[in-house]
Amino acid sequence: MRVSDIVLISLLIFLSQCTSSPLNRKQVTLYSEGEMASQGDSIYRAIKESTPMSAKSETVDYVNCVAENLILGLDDTAKRKFIWEITTFKDPQINAFALPGGKIGVYEGLLGVADNQHQLAAVIAHEIGHVLAQHGNERASQAAIRNLGVIAAQALGVSESTVKAIDTSAQIGLLLPFSRIQESEADQIGLQLMAETGFDPLESVVLWQKMTGNKSRRAPELLSTHPSPRSRIETLQTLMSSAEQTWVDSRKSGKNPDCIFVN
Repeated sequence: MRVSDIVLISLLIFLSQCTSSPLNRKQVTLYSEGEMASQGDSIYRAIKESTPMSAKSETVDYVNCVAENLILGLDDTAKRKFIWEITTFKDPQINAFALPGGKIGVYEGLLGVADNQHQLAAVIAHEIGHVLAQHGNERASQAAIRNLGVIAAQALGVSESTVKAIDTSAQIGLLLPFSRIQESEADQIGLQLMAETGFDPLESVVLWQKMTGNKSRRAPELLSTHPSPRSRIETLQTLMSSAEQTWVDSRKSGKNPDCIFVN
């Protein structure tokens, strides 16, 4: 295939698959939601097979309570579109995830930092934000487009070192900045979701302040796939006034989650 054909095909794919995120950011999603859900389900099953699940019924019930309250707050389209599933893993890592199709995983280690229902809701709502905004699809699509660029460079007969430089530049200049944008977008979607479902959005800032107090070394933000905790806090604080009012209104309307934390 000629290089011009590759470039033309890439451009046509890009133009035909340009969509918008829930915050109206333009994004490219080359794959169907069904394809992504199938991939998400496969990864989820593999994680469940390789990672033991929590044996603490009180912990599982607590995590399920928080996640289910958040899911109930989604619009009908999001509820119907995905088959939501929640698993708590017996693992000390401070982490959680949500895969395309609505598969949510929470590690027990997270509960040592997110020590109340509101802080846990901040993390899970953030992960749900990734699903709603199709960030998994977007990342997979970015990788596919990057690969086409490498193929085009190889077809031009450029040196191997140049091809590697193009690939590395694409990762730093395209994938990582987009990933930081995706993280900030998920923060904003998650903040609104937790406020709408009766969780105090201000606790999201408290959570990240605790993360900032972590003395472990961090990579420079320029080369990180996540915003620094301090940068994330500043962004959340700019959105807090509106989110707090939404939370007050939600509480008045009877949305008062009461998920009991068991340490």
